[in-house]
Amino acid sequence: MKKNNTINEFSNKWQNMQKESWKNNKGEIVDFFNKYVQDVSELYDFLICLDYKKQQRIFYLLSKIRKVIKICDFLDSLKKEKNEDVDKIKIFLLISHAEITINTFYQKDVNNNSSHRELVKKFFAPIVDRYGLDYKVRITIDDINKIKDATFSSIFYDIRCEYVHKGNYTGIIFKNEKSEDCAYNFFFFEKKSQTINGECKLTYKEFINIYLDALVENIKIFSNYNELSKKV
Repeated sequence: MKKNNTINEFSNKWQNMQKESWKNNKGEIVDFFNKYVQDVSELYDFLICLDYKKQQRIFYLLSKIRKVIKICDFLDSLKKEKNEDVDKIKIFLLISHAEITINTFYQKDVNNNSSHRELVKKFFAPIVDRYGLDYKVRITIDDINKIKDATFSSIFYDIRCEYVHKGNYTGIIFKNEKSEDCAYNFFFFEKKSQTINGECKLTYKEFINIYLDALVENIKIFSNYNELSKKV
């Protein structure tokens, strides 16, 4: 009995330390999101009032995505400064984090019933129509019949799989920032021994903004922010 009490005391102390740390990290997180997408100050105030289990899932994911984007931004600097071919590596990192996000938020629901492709679709679902993503990342007309699922999220998932399973990281995906707004970048990837050609109207920076918007929307859904914040 005494041992159990000691374990509980330690667990409570550890949880309180973490909650205090998350509370103190508000400025860093808000500054991070302001750089890319939007002001999350009010959302953060809401999150630090949630129960510990929900807080833990959310704040661990926020810690991971900050590291992932630091790596992606570094890779992007290599592309700009040394013309390195790194777009597929960036997509691998970000799409993998999208899978992790949905797995973390909905473990019981997704582990038995959803493919990894479906996890990525679920991640982008809240914002795919907002940005017209299925129009901005698409398969060329000549190749549209080569692929069963030609949605934006599925195309990026296939690029992620090409890197993971075949080690193929070559091929520029994102549009150059200096290109005209109406321009597309043409790219290709392999799927089931077929070469699939596609078109991308997004720059890397635009994709990061969209990606983080999707993450924020998923956090709001998981935390029930839109409903509960109205009652505060």
